[in-house]
Amino acid sequence: MCKDFYDILGVSDSASEAEIKKSFRRLAKKFHPDRNHGDKQAEEKFKEISEAYETLSSPKKKAQYDQMRKYGAFAGAGGPPGGMNGQDFSQFFRQGGGRGGGFQTFSFGGSGGLNGMEELMAQFFGGQGDVFSSGRRGGGRRRQPQKGADFTADLSVSFMESINGAERLVNVGGKKLKIKIPKGIDNGGKIRLKGQGQPSPMGGPNGDLIIKVTVMPDKKFERKGNDIYSCVDVSFKDAILGSKVQVDTLTKKISLTLPPGTQPGTVMRLKGQGLAVGKSQGDLYVTVKVDIPTTITDEQKKMLEGWG
Repeated sequence: MCKDFYDILGVSDSASEAEIKKSFRRLAKKFHPDRNHGDKQAEEKFKEISEAYETLSSPKKKAQYDQMRKYGAFAGAGGPPGGMNGQDFSQFFRQGGGRGGGFQTFSFGGSGGLNGMEELMAQFFGGQGDVFSSGRRGGGRRRQPQKGADFTADLSVSFMESINGAERLVNVGGKKLKIKIPKGIDNGGKIRLKGQGQPSPMGGPNGDLIIKVTVMPDKKFERKGNDIYSCVDVSFKDAILGSKVQVDTLTKKISLTLPPGTQPGTVMRLKGQGLAVGKSQGDLYVTVKVDIPTTITDEQKKMLEGWG
């Protein structure tokens, strides 16, 4: 007898998308292979619930599945055991056993086929003639097994980790993974780990783990593309008379020459001192902040009053 995906996920056929997703997550967590090492029954159960969710989470597949279920093609749907006209359709909703995996190819006898069910099944699995062959002689083409769903996760890194690159050991679904943070990754960048996502319910490759990177703000630097922006505080005297001040770059301290009469808010460009990614080299832009004294001596006051 065929499987009923609603029964597998423990929900009614009127369950909402949110209810289906909630039930799947609960069961997937319970039967995940990482939590049940060596337990073949748990592994089969995980494949079964993944298979069910793969169909019921897709509006298009769910609608087609419900239509087939309505016509009695699945157990518990009100039709005869084994599906319409005694045909067993459960083959099409689990991993195929033929060579190369994936869906098996079937041929149906009789001049009238399954009164349109064959066409409906073909549409469910991707359209005209990809899965089924008509008539007694069989044939037809196999469809490639589907890849498992991708997992997504968020990872926060420091500004300097994003600039220089780093390695992180993270725990994903009970599994420890070493993640290499590429040099120069920007805020919102993504890292893809192939094969670390959800297993395929149809015998195909695992999905991927996609990590979205958030770069934390830095006290000294701000990034815009490959250019870096920072500020330097200078005294009122140094701004008026001119001087040399030390500024931080991404890799070292360098001396910056201030011309006499440097104004507050002046932006000075240090070519080639930004972020280098591949053949692209950014610049460093330093904004001068002048510290104006809040108190002055009588002598300084007289000097300023006589100035100009």
